Amino acid sequence: MHTFFYSTQTCSTAVHIALEEAGIPFEGIEVSWKRKVNVAELEKVSPLGQVPVLVKDGKSLNQGSTILEYIADQAPTKKLVPAAGSWERAQAQSWLAFIGADLQKSFGPMFMASRWTNDTTVQTEIRKSTAEGIHKHLAYIDQALAGKEFILGKQFSVVDAFLFTILGWCKWSEIKTGKYSNIMTYLKRVYDRPAVQKVLAKEDMLDFMPS
Repeated sequence: MHTFFYSTQTCSTAVHIALEEAGIPFEGIEVSWKRKVNVAELEKVSPLGQVPVLVKDGKSLNQGSTILEYIADQAPTKKLVPAAGSWERAQAQSWLAFIGADLQKSFGPMFMASRWTNDTTVQTEIRKSTAEGIHKHLAYIDQALAGKEFILGKQFSVVDAFLFTILGWCKWSEIKTGKYSNIMTYLKRVYDRPAVQKVLAKEDMLDFMPS
């Protein structure tokens, strides 16, 4: 049995979706710093105190993209990731790296501007500049989705769990995605999956779709 530490409205939602899609039994432990729930328990398995964390037999994995690949490999019949060593697997890893290192990180200033400065004018400039960078990423993703059901093609993968989760942050950042028709169709397709609906309901995030 795996133990999964997660927190709502974070990238850990992607791992939560992957676990449900894979059909792997797990114990979910929600962490909330605001409500001071399971914070001490998280720090026992994650020295940096960050989610997601997946624990098995006393050993921890605490990087989202690595956890996603691990989960996919535990359920090979679900085809949640291409075969190891294939060109398609390398493409999947490239997308995971892009989502985690480029797309996800690009939202940071949107959420942190008020912590960096009390000057509201500067905050506005930071968010404006950040939004411009995010829109460049969105245009790239929209083009990549042309003619596809999912980011790797016809098959849903753990990459989609990650991409869907981070694209959803556009809603909280007040970044409009309506002009990206491929992204909007894609988000609805992923949103409607039973496993995704189950996770969003569990995390109280059924209003996750951006507009």
